[in-house]
Amino acid sequence: MKLGAFKIAAIYVIVGVLWIMLSDKLLFAMQNHFDLEFVLFISSIKGVTYVLLTGLLLYQLIKLHTRRISESELRYRSYFDDNPNPMWILDLRTFAFTAVNEAAIVFYGYSREEFLHMNMLDICPPKDVAAVHSAARELQPGMNDNGVWRHIKKDGDIISVAITSHLIRKQKSGNIMAMIKKVEP
Repeated sequence: MKLGAFKIAAIYVIVGVLWIMLSDKLLFAMQNHFDLEFVLFISSIKGVTYVLLTGLLLYQLIKLHTRRISESELRYRSYFDDNPNPMWILDLRTFAFTAVNEAAIVFYGYSREEFLHMNMLDICPPKDVAAVHSAARELQPGMNDNGVWRHIKKDGDIISVAITSHLIRKQKSGNIMAMIKKVEP
């Protein structure tokens, strides 16, 4: 993103310097052929034209840059959404589901809306709640092999799953991205 902003600023500076240098040379050449009042009027027009053209140029550059960022976000979001393995993102503090992929919806049987109104503890047997809190405190930056856990599907079935997670820190809070794999008994 910084590189895109730098490119926009560099283009603006180059266009601005060229505009000023070339248009001032033109005005200087005109002053011998026209009266001063007309040259000053042309100078004002030159300034307004510069503002309009650079405003349009900046708009187009920012629009292009924003479109590229949006496309990149969609591409990276699809890596999560379209992953064939069940995945979700949890709020580290509340264990609330903040995002789930389609594979998790199919695997567990909950709708996206149901997931987003639940937290991790809702799919864990009550006996495992203390262990979930303990495991969350022990998470390290980077990949974590969290081992095998029991989860409750929407239909009430208790299944064993292997969880791999990644701690995502944001300022004081954080998220956990987890990938789930069913373990056959």
